[in-house]
Amino acid sequence: MSLPLGGYPQYVPLAPAERYRRACWLRGLFHEFAAQYPGLGDVLCRNDVIFDIVERVEKRRVYFRVFHGLVLSERNETALYCFWTLKLAPFVNLKDPGHPTSAVFAAFLFLQMLKRAGRGAGRPVSVSRSYAQNLAYAFTYHDLSKEAIMAMASSMLYGAVAREED
Repeated sequence: MSLPLGGYPQYVPLAPAERYRRACWLRGLFHEFAAQYPGLGDVLCRNDVIFDIVERVEKRRVYFRVFHGLVLSERNETALYCFWTLKLAPFVNLKDPGHPTSAVFAAFLFLQMLKRAGRGAGRPVSVSRSYAQNLAYAFTYHDLSKEAIMAMASSMLYGAVAREED
């Protein structure tokens, strides 16, 4: 992001090293996800799509800053990564190409963010297996907008924190 004479942030493509670092972070999370699902089988990671996701999240970061005056929190940034993972499906299960691998990974990414945010607030968030399955189902079969996923993240986090305080 750069500031032209008008003072508004303007999108500037990420430096290759930064784009690569963010892509490695996303692929690393996928490896963490895959380790928890040993029956997943061989998965093709389309690196060109991963790099596209990284750039699209950066573009939206600038968009939200310019048009909404928002500096994206980790929660909202993760919601954008989930959205673009759902839309662009960078992960393909070679054993079962119809498997919603990218959608299930997006749900994993979303839940990891909720857990991190809860720990950061000093209130650990635990998620039931059925809740995780319902989220994966929603990510697989519902057409959710970026803003809807961001709102889900806020309401789920604050709802979980409020329930633990009761």
